[in-house]
Amino acid sequence: MPTRRLDERAIIAMIRHMQNPPPAGYLGIGDDAAFVPGDSRGWLISQDMLVENTHFRWDWAEPEQVGRKAAEVNLSDIAAMGGTPVAALTSLALPPDTPFERVERLYRGLTEAFWTHGVVVLGGDTVGTRGAFVLDVTVIGFPSEQGAICRHGIQPGDRIFVTGSLGLSYAGYQLLEHQSRWPGTSPEEARALSAHLEPKARVALGQALAPHVRTMTDVSDGLWAEVQDLMSDSGFGAEIWLDTLPILEDTRLVAARFDASPVNWALFGGEDYELMMTVPLEHVRALRQKAEGHGANVAEIGVITPAAGIRWLDHGQAVTVEGEGFNHFAH
Repeated sequence: MPTRRLDERAIIAMIRHMQNPPPAGYLGIGDDAAFVPGDSRGWLISQDMLVENTHFRWDWAEPEQVGRKAAEVNLSDIAAMGGTPVAALTSLALPPDTPFERVERLYRGLTEAFWTHGVVVLGGDTVGTRGAFVLDVTVIGFPSEQGAICRHGIQPGDRIFVTGSLGLSYAGYQLLEHQSRWPGTSPEEARALSAHLEPKARVALGQALAPHVRTMTDVSDGLWAEVQDLMSDSGFGAEIWLDTLPILEDTRLVAARFDASPVNWALFGGEDYELMMTVPLEHVRALRQKAEGHGANVAEIGVITPAAGIRWLDHGQAVTVEGEGFNHFAH
């Protein structure tokens, strides 16, 4: 089979034919700029970049997985605002030896992930590079009816909740670092590798929980870093209950294999793409009911306190937690 040559127009044509046409009123790929109808509530806009050997490795992931992850990490930012994603722009920086089939498979994963949420790729850019493969994605969405749910505005007495589980993505990362490969050789390996290579944004859950939360963010850089950001400049403090962190048995099994602490993985691992939120006490019951209705787990992991500073408690006993979340410039 002849190898197709990298060509910007061929890539544009491929993307256009790979997905359904944009909704009525939208202008997508093929013109000088995309057009999206206005909205009185304003817009949510999120942008994330995936760089080869920093955010992914071709020997770890299938191209479809890279594409799906690029979509989901952007969708997660919209989910953290309680929003509804509607459109996307993508840009590629391609080394000249990149097989066309790799780009095609990547976009198959990306467009399939987007279309699950009704998101259409409306345009972008493609350039050659002598450096690493880079995929840059921008997602545009509507805020919730309550407006954009931000990460500031906490109040003393608010309960801190997190969806799903923490640390499983880092378990997958550790397996990959120690020569395990997709799909793994055991059920816990498969689930950990899937969590790292194929994360799922909590879009529908974020929309459902938005009316009951005061603040919300996604856990992309590790819980420790997200808590620090939450408390920054607020004037308030927090208690975080380490013994209530939602850590799956799969994460514990993988951590035990490497003689590591699953709690540390939950705090510092990152790339879980779960939602962390603060909830007024009077909304806690409704929040739990909404989460249950969506088949999701929410764990209460702490409380906002009037006094500044973060206290980390383990079964009621204060402990010292030191470290840092994911640092984009540390590698």
